[in-house]
Amino acid sequence: MIKVFYFIIPILMINGCKTSTATSTTKSEKQMTQLENDANCPEDGTCTVVVHQNSNLRIEEDETGSIYPQIRKGENMVVEYYFIRKGPPGTADGNYSESIHFEIPSDTKNLRKENNSLSDVKVLFGKHCFCPGEAGYHQIKEGKLSLTKDQNSITFDLAFSQNKTSQEISRIKETVSLK
Repeated sequence: MIKVFYFIIPILMINGCKTSTATSTTKSEKQMTQLENDANCPEDGTCTVVVHQNSNLRIEEDETGSIYPQIRKGENMVVEYYFIRKGPPGTADGNYSESIHFEIPSDTKNLRKENNSLSDVKVLFGKHCFCPGEAGYHQIKEGKLSLTKDQNSITFDLAFSQNKTSQEISRIKETVSLK
């Protein structure tokens, strides 16, 4: 009887530790552009744009009431903009980054949104750092977004502000190739 018990415990442990293999990001249909010498990117950082085609942006809320973005397969297009500043060598928590997420309806050719109507495209600002009380995501309700899209590219100009935390990036003006 004891030998059977020792045999069953490892089997239960292996099954109990199985991790989920599902992902919510569309990996096969995203475009990534590294922006070199970008006039809108602070000199001490790197800026990147990722465009997820055939995706939707969902704004989720965790058990503490904090919001965060989830990119899922869908019929629209999601744009992610990242600013990353590496911390000083030898520091564990020195990196700093900001992110902007928004969703474009698939049939959009020209788009203009201002202030509260930015919620129509789910503009979300994220601050990621070791900065208690400031890190997290915030919905943008003050600013202007203008966008033009054709089969080959997206050009967007987003100027925004928010009063929940300090920010490095307040304007993004980019053209991203879709091919």
